[in-house]
Amino acid sequence: MEKKIAMRPDSETYLNLGKYEAPVWARCGDGWSKLDESPNAETEDTHYINAASATTTVVGYKPQYAFEVDLMYTDPTIKAIYDVANLRKIGDEAVMDFLHVDKFTPGTSEGSFFARREQLAVAVNTKGGTKKMTLSGNLNAQGDPVYGEFTPVTKVEEGQSAGTFTAATETAEATTTGTESQTEGEETTPTGEDETTT
Repeated sequence: MEKKIAMRPDSETYLNLGKYEAPVWARCGDGWSKLDESPNAETEDTHYINAASATTTVVGYKPQYAFEVDLMYTDPTIKAIYDVANLRKIGDEAVMDFLHVDKFTPGTSEGSFFARREQLAVAVNTKGGTKKMTLSGNLNAQGDPVYGEFTPVTKVEEGQSAGTFTAATETAEATTTGTESQTEGEETTPTGEDETTT
């Protein structure tokens, strides 16, 4: 088996610049110099009476993404991050809709890839620089992600979404609906027996 290692461009991140129900996905790329994920698995140890050693169980996660960007204010993803700090947004106003895409993991439909949609609270810790201005901080997860598939478009027009995200549940429902429609469309073979009305 050929051994392949994923390169950094194979792991893409997008920010939703639209609404949750009608997302406009913009890729985080130019100006982003760092976006490191820390899943931060949380564990719990149990020592059973019939064992000399403890058993460690993963009981949850507390994901966090450390980021650094040049203050490239012409890039809409960076401008959105900057506005959180500049306008001192808090609570839900500081939460943004992100999408992480593994280009090395194909989806079930042609041209799609595995994706994870997460709500992340933007916490900008530092704004500085003696020449180029930069921002740095953390993106903190808000609950569980939504898994699914991302299908990128061939060419991204200005103001348009870079692709379409389909949640795994929607994919399953579409498959089920298609199967049911096919079954309903099949004709029942007549038995040749006449029904008698009494």
